[in-house]
Amino acid sequence: MGMGGASLATPDGLNINFGNPASYTNLKLTTFDVGFEFSLINQQQESPAVNIDNNSSGMRNLSIGVPLTSWWGSAISLQPYSFKGYQINSTRFLPSDSTVSITDQFSGEGGLNSVVWGHSFKVAEGLSLGFNLNYLFGSLRESTIVNFDNFNFLDTRSDRESQINGWFLNYGLQYRYDLPKNRFISTALRFQNSSGLSSDDLSYDYTIDGNLSRDTLIGGSSSEGSYTLPSELAFGLSYGKYDQKNYQAAWALNFDYEAYNGSEFRSSNGGALLNDGYKLELGGFITPRYSFESLSRGTGFFNNVEYRLGGFYEKTPLSLSGQDLYNYGITFGLGLPIKPRNLAPGETKFSTVNIGVMAGQRGTLANNLIREQYISFYLSVTFNDKWFIDYKYR
Repeated sequence: MGMGGASLATPDGLNINFGNPASYTNLKLTTFDVGFEFSLINQQQESPAVNIDNNSSGMRNLSIGVPLTSWWGSAISLQPYSFKGYQINSTRFLPSDSTVSITDQFSGEGGLNSVVWGHSFKVAEGLSLGFNLNYLFGSLRESTIVNFDNFNFLDTRSDRESQINGWFLNYGLQYRYDLPKNRFISTALRFQNSSGLSSDDLSYDYTIDGNLSRDTLIGGSSSEGSYTLPSELAFGLSYGKYDQKNYQAAWALNFDYEAYNGSEFRSSNGGALLNDGYKLELGGFITPRYSFESLSRGTGFFNNVEYRLGGFYEKTPLSLSGQDLYNYGITFGLGLPIKPRNLAPGETKFSTVNIGVMAGQRGTLANNLIREQYISFYLSVTFNDKWFIDYKYR
C-alpha cells in the first residue's frame, strides 16, 4: 500500500504478494503476516450543505506463505473482501397533503470476507505461473424506515439480508529477466474470469410504532439468488536491483494497470448498474544499505529501513447523475527491520514492522454528488523464518 498498490511484477522473497498468485515462488523463507487498517473520512455535499467526519477500522489480512520446494510456493490468507456501512436520512412531503412530513431512513451494514489459498510453480528460468482459489462468505443487510410526523399514519420498515458465498479463481504470470550489475526487469499478468456467487435472500416488511413492530406485512420470506463478479485483467512492470543476500530487491520502480469489467456485475435484486473501470498505480521503494556501495557496511537503523512512495489514479465503476466518479491519491510507507537475537547455527530469521499512509479523494461535488477526502493508516508485522532445518549438531 505504501507504493500506490503497484506490486504485480516485483520479485520479493520476504513478503506475500496476493495481488499476483505467480509470485509465491519468490518466497525464500516461511512468512507470516498480520495487518490492520484505520481510515479517517471527510464527506461533503453542496446542496444541502453537508460536512461529516467518519472513520473505519479493521483487520487487513492474516496470512502465511511457505516455499515448499525450490519451484513451488504456497500461501493462505484471511482477508476482508468488501464492506457495507451507511446511515442516510432524507425528508419529503406527502404528495396528497403537503403538511405531512415524511423522513426516510436508509441504513446498511455487513461485509464479505475471503479465504485465499494460492499456489505458484516455476515452469522455466525466471518464469512462474500460479493461481488463487478464493472462497467468499458473509452477509449484507439493508433497512429502510418510512417515518411519518403525523400519528394518523403508521410508520413502515423493510429489512433485506443477503447471505452470500461462493468460489472463484484468478490466475497469474510473472517473468523476471536478469540484467548486468544485478539489475532486473520483470513483467506480470493477472486474470480473473467472470464468476458467480450464490445467495439466500431474506425479506421482512412490517409496520412499526416507534421501534416496536405492530403488524407484519411480509415475514421471513426467503428466496435463492445469485451474484456475478466481473472479470478483471491486470498488467505489471518492475525494474530494479536485486540483492541475493537480502532475498529481495534493493530498490525498484513499479507500474501496474488494472482493468475490470464492472458492466458484468449482477446482484440478486438487480441493484445499481456498474460501468467498466480501470486503475493506474505507480510506486517504488529503496533500502539505502543494499542500494549504495558506500553504505553496504553501514549498520545504522535508518540505512536498513525500506522507504516506499507511490500514487494511484482510478476510474471507479460508479457513474451517478451522468458523472463518472474517480478515486486518486498518494502513498508513503516504511519497512522497519527488527534485528533477531540468539540465532542457532543455520537459523535465518527476519522481522519487519510495516507502516503505510494513503491520502486521497473519491467522488466529486459536481451535480450535487458526494466527495470523500480520506487518509488511511496501515500497520502490519511480518515474520520470516527458515523451516525444515536438518541439524547435524548443536
